[in-house]
Amino acid sequence: MTYLLVAFLAVAVAPLLVATWRTSLVGLALQGLLLTAIFLQRGWPTTASGAVLLVDLLLLRTVFVPRHLYRILRRQNVPRRNDVIPANMISWTVAAALVYAGFRFSERVVPGGGEEAMHVAVVAAALLLAFLVLATQRRTFGLVVGVLRLENAIALFELGAAETLPLPVQLGVTGVLLLTVLTFGSFVTRMRAEPADVAGAAPRQAP
Repeated sequence: MTYLLVAFLAVAVAPLLVATWRTSLVGLALQGLLLTAIFLQRGWPTTASGAVLLVDLLLLRTVFVPRHLYRILRRQNVPRRNDVIPANMISWTVAAALVYAGFRFSERVVPGGGEEAMHVAVVAAALLLAFLVLATQRRTFGLVVGVLRLENAIALFELGAAETLPLPVQLGVTGVLLLTVLTFGSFVTRMRAEPADVAGAAPRQAP
């Protein structure tokens, strides 16, 4: 599973360096796909809760979330450029420092190393990067991406548990995520009415 964790970390970092909204959505889709692969390392689910989790990871996070947001943004003809974090050396250095901090945290929490330590390190790094996006964004789409990255980091943390959540809890988690994405979609739909909220939009002229 270590190579899947490394791939997840790479997918979490790469969209920070490529400033397009399509890259951000591809990153979210790949995160969902990698979460699915990590979950299936245990084998196909044999419980109802496991089946719901598989639907959550594969259909909701990997397919529905990026396609739903993609259709909205494409319909609005939003400019390609959309910086998830400020495109400068300071921001990229901070991102690298946060990844390093995640691995240092893992060394203290799981001193023995191994796959468990790698899991904790990637979760910590993904969480910190999501908080970085949220801390540096004021645009609607950027904030949505930050929250969804945070959701995926939490999901990765939960996959470290030996058992899945009880069925009612898993249904609630999946249902809340679906409602959250639909709500986010309505916010992103209003971006056209908010010129300052769209990357590359021209500033308003004084009357």
